[in-house]
Amino acid sequence: MKKLFGLAMAVLCLSGCSNDDGPSEPAVNLDHLQQRWFYVSYKLGNQTVDYTGNLPCGKDYIQFLAGNAVKDVDYYDCQEDPDVDEGTYTATTEMLTTTIDGVTNTYTLKKLTNKDLEMEATLNGATVTYIYTSTP
Repeated sequence: MKKLFGLAMAVLCLSGCSNDDGPSEPAVNLDHLQQRWFYVSYKLGNQTVDYTGNLPCGKDYIQFLAGNAVKDVDYYDCQEDPDVDEGTYTATTEMLTTTIDGVTNTYTLKKLTNKDLEMEATLNGATVTYIYTSTP
């Protein structure tokens, strides 16, 4: 009987334990949006395609600024001044909408930390996941 009671207590104690070591950061934290995000890759279905537009002289990026301003910066042929398109954005923990040069795109935010940004869009019926990093 003592063994049965001891076993029951052990099971009860283990069932009360969790692996929660405190609050974890949410998958989408808008406090991290306002910075430069460098293009890494995109996913279409099960295929990941690396971003090939980066050059030795500079890496392309999108930058979210205070006041809901956004810049899309493209280094082309290593010219001294990159091509910069400007616009605006709005963001919630679920959606990001950009309007750059009069073109509006809406994305579903999947991940936003201080280092990683992942967002999805639907293009011609296909879901595309865009992947960025804050580290050049």
